[in-house]
Amino acid sequence: RNPGGGSAGQGILQCNTERLAVARAFIAAVDARIAVIVHAGGVNYKDTLSLCENLSAMEGVDGIMLSAPMFYPYFTYSGLLEFLCDAGKACNGKPVLYYHFPSLTRLKYDVVDLMKNLKRRLSNFVGLKYTASDEGVYKRLVKQDLKIFLGFPNMTMLGAQTQGCQVSLITGPTNFLNGVMVRIVDLVLNGDLRKAKIIQNDLDDCMEAIVVDHELMSAMTHVMNFVGLPMGPPAKPLSDLTDTQKRILKGSLYKSGK
Repeated sequence: RNPGGGSAGQGILQCNTERLAVARAFIAAVDARIAVIVHAGGVNYKDTLSLCENLSAMEGVDGIMLSAPMFYPYFTYSGLLEFLCDAGKACNGKPVLYYHFPSLTRLKYDVVDLMKNLKRRLSNFVGLKYTASDEGVYKRLVKQDLKIFLGFPNMTMLGAQTQGCQVSLITGPTNFLNGVMVRIVDLVLNGDLRKAKIIQNDLDDCMEAIVVDHELMSAMTHVMNFVGLPMGPPAKPLSDLTDTQKRILKGSLYKSGK
């Protein structure tokens, strides 16, 4: 699954008018074939609440995702909780997910404790997208009554093993590597952990080819262009890749076997 206006869609770099237009286009494109979760996280408090209110009234939106405001890494725990509760209430009953991405937000609070408090205070809070690699924290989250979506492809095999193969992913690479991730889960389900590990390693090599020497979101934009999902150039202020960088990226992907 890939939410409308998420990291790969660079929604955080768009104004609310653009983000609402993307949401409408996304809803029209999927034509009710899948559930639609739209990312509404942002830096500006009022804009975030306004976007949540507009999305909650939009037909076809099944859930709304909220991230911690980026830029200032020193929110107090209570300040972050209040922000998320206010934004969640502005979703007017639509299911709400928290987007946990500590390498970007640089917030170091205990996410398990934060999830417990959100469940207690926000009736429409249902779970989170876990974009982190701390296996210990992830295993603690699995024990909570939450919907958990993995954001890092390198966690696919662990997610399948830990969740009894009921693993869900919300991550940009599912646009072009979904079949590989499904294959890993199927192998774990059938008890073939050796083969699952081999394919997980291939998946990790592919992601390394995308990340090495490239800005991640700009590179992912062009990978989607390569596979026939026209994204155009990355949103400013992200830098576009040069023609040479695009050739190197495509060659690296072929070399990794993808």
